[in-house]
Amino acid sequence: MATTVEAPPRIAPILPATPLTSRWLAQPTNRYFTIGGAVLAVALIASFLVLSGRRKEAFAGRALDQARNAAESGNLALAASELQKVSTTYSGTRAAQEAVITLNQVRLVNGQHELAAVGLQDFLKGSPAVEFRAPAYGLLGRALENAKRPSEAADAYDKASATAGVDYLRADYLLDAARARLAAGERDKAIANYRRVTQEFPKAAANTEAEIRLAELTAGAT
Repeated sequence: MATTVEAPPRIAPILPATPLTSRWLAQPTNRYFTIGGAVLAVALIASFLVLSGRRKEAFAGRALDQARNAAESGNLALAASELQKVSTTYSGTRAAQEAVITLNQVRLVNGQHELAAVGLQDFLKGSPAVEFRAPAYGLLGRALENAKRPSEAADAYDKASATAGVDYLRADYLLDAARARLAAGERDKAIANYRRVTQEFPKAAANTEAEIRLAELTAGAT
């Protein structure tokens, strides 16, 4: 009798199982629901960040006002300490940037010219908001001038003029730069500053002084 060899049972191919999430997202309605939820989550996070930023700015503003009140009352040591706290605790806020400007004004009043110069240079390296650049460069110029570094002061005043938003300030900073240039023995550069005032800002109040100084410096020149 012939021996019958049984064929081995057929094994069905094993297909990778579809993850539950993939099957769920396969439904159009579920996909829209997921996308909508993600958008809502982003919106909520953005709203939270905005509100947190506003609260931080509000707290920083109040702290800045307190520091200024201390300065106005004559307590410059306390004012300097509080302004330093505002600039570090509320870093990134507009109030913190204002605090840096005010802190270095206090330092100048206290005769800490080199310290003010270093503080303002560090501040400007951090790319402050546009409206704070001109006053920062202007204060830096004053600090350097008081520290007997007139050529560097003139450069700072020139940058203050370049970043100022209104003509009368641009003209005033050019006058400051010219004064510092003369102190540094840079007569030709001082003349160039005065000429810029007369040519670019003829209606500014600084123009009168610029014309007088220019006439003095160029008297007898051929």
